[in-house]
Amino acid sequence: MATKTLNKGLVLFLAIFLLIYGGAHAYIWLRLVRPLHLEGGALWAMAGAFGALFLSFPLIHFMFRHRSGRLIATASFVSSVWMGMVVYLVLVTYCFDIIRLYAYPADPFGRNMIAAVAALVAGITIYGLAAARSVGVTDLQVRIPNLPKHLVGMRIAQISDVHMGLIVRGPRLDKIVDLVNGLQPDLIVITGDLVDAEALQMGEMMQPLMRLKSKYGVFAVPGNHEYFAGIDRAQAFIEEAGVTMLRNRWVTIAGGLQLVGRDDPVSPRVTGVAVPPLSEIMEGTDPSKPTVLLYHTPDSTFQELQALGVNLQLSGHTHKGQLWPFNLIVRVIFKTYYGRFTSGDTTIYVSRGTGTWGPPMRVGARPEITAITLTNGA
Repeated sequence: MATKTLNKGLVLFLAIFLLIYGGAHAYIWLRLVRPLHLEGGALWAMAGAFGALFLSFPLIHFMFRHRSGRLIATASFVSSVWMGMVVYLVLVTYCFDIIRLYAYPADPFGRNMIAAVAALVAGITIYGLAAARSVGVTDLQVRIPNLPKHLVGMRIAQISDVHMGLIVRGPRLDKIVDLVNGLQPDLIVITGDLVDAEALQMGEMMQPLMRLKSKYGVFAVPGNHEYFAGIDRAQAFIEEAGVTMLRNRWVTIAGGLQLVGRDDPVSPRVTGVAVPPLSEIMEGTDPSKPTVLLYHTPDSTFQELQALGVNLQLSGHTHKGQLWPFNLIVRVIFKTYYGRFTSGDTTIYVSRGTGTWGPPMRVGARPEITAITLTNGA
């Protein structure tokens, strides 16, 4: 039943995606290609290239997502970059259209405007590609009133939404690991979407993960992409690399910190198994001890967290939109969409994410590793 539901959901998602993506391509063709008045072989070559670019992303990421290899990796990169360019080709062209209609209504959308659009989108693309590789460290101090003295100053490194696979791999992945290890954290936590399906076919992906080092170990919770990749295979892959998966359970760290892991809410749609209530997951925890919750999707409420004595929730999932202006949409969907949110003695921190999904670009949402220092406020 769960597989049938997932298949129906995937077909529906793909249909909606193709409708929107196809509409974007139609708009680009009408506003940027047709005014060039191409003929003969040039027109057919442009139509062929346009069609191939349109189909490349859904083919690679939905039909061949369990395959790897140099050809697939190259096609994935090109199709993913093109997807990001489509976003800005539509936005920039629309803005130029509005300006032209109000300021220069008699002027056609000619070659000069098309060249200006192309140049601006090329600049945004280059910036986005560079920004996606420029991972920064966000320092965060979190006050926990009941923090034992021996845990004061404890340093937690959080990475999220790395999306290891055809795009985030090799030197880029090594750089992330080096940055995390350079923080010399007491604890490393990974708040979901560590791997995409392609990574499970690539044994070399384990090597960077195995280099992650901290005093008290490396812990992770699954995100929606671990479920899409196959949660059992993803968990086996991650744990073979030396990372402990916390799936609806908790452990005690350093004799005092209670670390809780909760599965992503996509679980019932993929596996047919409901995620237990947080109260059930936390049975046996000591309310007098500090508690940190790892939960990929930031849909918890402060009321629930405070009632159960959770001091800090670490999440990801949103990427802060990854590409402006999608941050505006994400902000509407999630009350805690990015950054730090505090109510009383409870803090929620939602990471911008460390990698990328889809376009290997970031515009207005620089990737981050979060360095969290725990304090009792004394």
